Order: sequence, then structure tokens, then C-alpha cells
Amino acid sequence: MEGPQLRLEVYESDAEAFDGAAQRVAERLRLPGDRKTVALSGGRGGRGLMLALAARGDVPWDAIDWFWGDERCVPPGDDRSNVRLARENLLAPRGIPAARIHPPPLELGDAAAIASAYDATLRAEAPVLDVVLLGIGKNAHVASLMPGCAALDATAAVAPVALDEVSEEPRVARITITPRMLAAARYVVVLTVGAEKARAVAAAMRGPDDPPRTPAQLVRPSERVAWFIDRAAAGELLRDARPAQP
Repeated sequence: MEGPQLRLEVYESDAEAFDGAAQRVAERLRLPGDRKTVALSGGRGGRGLMLALAARGDVPWDAIDWFWGDERCVPPGDDRSNVRLARENLLAPRGIPAARIHPPPLELGDAAAIASAYDATLRAEAPVLDVVLLGIGKNAHVASLMPGCAALDATAAVAPVALDEVSEEPRVARITITPRMLAAARYVVVLTVGAEKARAVAAAMRGPDDPPRTPAQLVRPSERVAWFIDRAAAGELLRDARPAQP
């Protein structure tokens, strides 16, 4: 589907969207270079993409360092943790060594402390990420950049998101990479599926342009930002779509 300089990859099913996104990620990770850095995401789309990626044999697994684009400030091992999700669905199945895994230090407990420490990690280890994986929330957030949150204006690489700024479940404080990191990333893959995301997808693609209210507009499709969605998530856009002219 195309609009003014916008292109989305729309698939019949969520499984096809997961596979399509995994193929694109694998292609990017095979580009020349001794080391690649990837920021993982959580949620249903993040899990689906990680499973599809873990099944591939064409990924240079021994040349990738893994980071996180956002995390919930919960105890290590909590079911709500994006780090736990990644360990169970990608990192452990592929046998990724601990030296290649760089999780936020959840043991610090406080969101500001975790964000500050992880900001230092990214600045030292991955100031420019090769691939950032993102989903979209029902409120059009990406990473944990919630509508109206202070992190949208942060100058650091990683910023805290206070509990009272979190407008989607789970309602816990979070940390997130900032718009600065998204803008600097070499490639961004946005993956979202399900009818409950259709309104957020449409808001991201349409005007008015208001990223503080609709953070997904920060990563609209471009040469370095690819979107993968299923027909359910594209529902509002498809309803208003016009047939292509010959």
C-alpha cells in the first residue's frame, strides 16, 4: 500500500507478516561488517518476529550484539519483562552467548537509575544501532515512547517513562530509547498485527502530523524504515483505499 512516499508491507496473516519481517531483518544483518547491533522489542509482534528469526539459518548469529529498545521496570524474570521474552523465544533457542547479550540492569529497580545505566551502555557499545525492532501500541506508542511522555524530548539515548506517563498495559514504569536513537538507527523494522492496532496504524500514516500525540509518526515508512502489518492491522487504511490507477 502506498501513499505520498509511504510504503507498507501488508500480509494476509500475522504469521506471514512475522516471516516477512524476519526475512528483511536477516537481509540487513547479512550486510558486510564484522559486528551488528540489534535492539529488540516486546509484545505479540516482538515475540512473533523473534520466533520467526530464531528459525532462520541465514542469520550471522555469532556476529550480533543484542540490546533492547525498551523494557518494563519489573524484577528480572518477571513475566512482563521484554528481556525474559527475548531469552525464551530467541536468545536461548539460538544459544547466544552471554557476552553478546546486553540487557537493561533491572536489578537497579528505579526507572531513572536503570535508564541512566542503560544510556551509558548504549553510548559505549551501540551509539548507532544497526537494526531497531519496534511494535506499535493501541495508543500509537513505539518502544515505550508513550503519547505526551517526557522521554519524547530527552537528549539522552535512553530515558525513563514514569508510571503516571504509561497509558497502556502493563501499567508499570519503563525505560525507552529516545527519538534521537530512532533517528540515528541504520534500519528500523516496525511490525504490528491485529485489528486492535488498526486505529493506531491509520493515525501513524495520516495527518495531522503530531508525534508527541502519535509517537508512531516518528518512524513512518522511508528508505530506512520498513513496516510489516497484517490485513487486520491495515483494516482502517484498506477501508479507505482506492484501486491503483492503470
